[in-house]
Amino acid sequence: MTRHWLICLVALGLSVALGQAAAKRPNVLFIFTDDQRPDAFSALGNPDIKTPNMDRIINSGFVFNQAYIQGSMTGATCLPSRAMLMSGKPLFRAPLRLYSGVLMPQVFQKAGYKTFATGKWHNGELSFENCFDEAEAVFFGGAARTHVNVPVHRMIAGLMVPYDAGETFSTDLFADAAIDFIERQSKTEQPFFCYIPFTAPHSPVTPPGKWAAMYDPEKITLPPNHSALRPDLADKRQSGRRGGRGRGGNASPVDRAKQQYATYYGLISHLDHHIGRVLDTLEKTGQAENTIVLFATDHGMAMNSHGQSGKHNAYEHTSRVQIFASGAGVPKGSSDALVYLYDIYPTLCGLTGLSIPGEVEGKNLAGVIHGKQAKVRDHLFTAYMDDQRAIRDDRWKLFYRPKEDRAALYDLKNDPHELNDLAAKPEHKKRIADLKIALAKAQH
Repeated sequence: MTRHWLICLVALGLSVALGQAAAKRPNVLFIFTDDQRPDAFSALGNPDIKTPNMDRIINSGFVFNQAYIQGSMTGATCLPSRAMLMSGKPLFRAPLRLYSGVLMPQVFQKAGYKTFATGKWHNGELSFENCFDEAEAVFFGGAARTHVNVPVHRMIAGLMVPYDAGETFSTDLFADAAIDFIERQSKTEQPFFCYIPFTAPHSPVTPPGKWAAMYDPEKITLPPNHSALRPDLADKRQSGRRGGRGRGGNASPVDRAKQQYATYYGLISHLDHHIGRVLDTLEKTGQAENTIVLFATDHGMAMNSHGQSGKHNAYEHTSRVQIFASGAGVPKGSSDALVYLYDIYPTLCGLTGLSIPGEVEGKNLAGVIHGKQAKVRDHLFTAYMDDQRAIRDDRWKLFYRPKEDRAALYDLKNDPHELNDLAAKPEHKKRIADLKIALAKAQH
């Protein structure tokens, strides 16, 4: 009996110690948006769009200026994006259904965090149930046909159960669920990992109410690589589908494009408003100072830049993402280090003092954030379907089509919109050869 009680006391002591250690760790609020172009942020240089709450995180935190999704072997780029993010593994090794390995939320769960999610999960119900302690308003799937009457689930006794969320707009629904969780957690000592993968601004691009008319199309500035401005840039040989005329009657291509962007920006500003509600809740409940807020986009969106309409091409407007963070222990600053979305997993471990599982292949960017290292890789490789491969260094980008053995070269420092292909210039022959060698290495 004495030995039994001794074992119990030791176990209790370990449990209390683990609980106390966990309580001292910062919370994590991870906001993930869907189909948001990397240029659709006011604080990052777009004067046409209003994103005051995303700007709050940017202006007080740390920004990665050269962040990317590694690519996709499917038109549903959201799927591999999330698989890489949650597994910490690169494109060709990340399990799309997340059926193996230690996933990012599980590391926090095992460290004593309460894990919660709301919003989009594209990688199967079983992997979700293995990751989260609580969940509300979870959408399993890729693209909903509407932002209202979204088929959602909540967690009951560890299992996901469908329910009717009614006419509530998806962004409102997910923000409400996160706010309720954050308010409840403020009454406990347990740290939390709160994951909010919003579906906005994914199609259908239908901003509600006043947000639909928030932007005057005439005041929108199109990106310089848009096919309405530069039809010569449209690559008709690529797999990306060209945008059709759509609705717009006899409007010019430029006018139709501006209307498209005005509506898209409206949906983003509506999303920004609800992100502000979540951030305000952190402050009102006294949890803001002890919470790391990390924001990322799952990939970009072409919207007829270079004549592309989808999200499966290796141009910057589609393969670049945004990653920025603020809050507990995160200094204000920025970095030009070449980073991937799947670096977020080990980075959040690094920022919260958790051990990184050996199977994780992403880079811990905590050293970059704290000024201890300038970069984590010399080259960054992206791949889309079977016909597009790209590699870049801190300035030059080789965009290669293996089916045609055709290469384009861009000087991203002086030509960030990829307007001028320099591959035919003889002075770049060696540079192209060197980048092809780096590309071959990156693919193995």
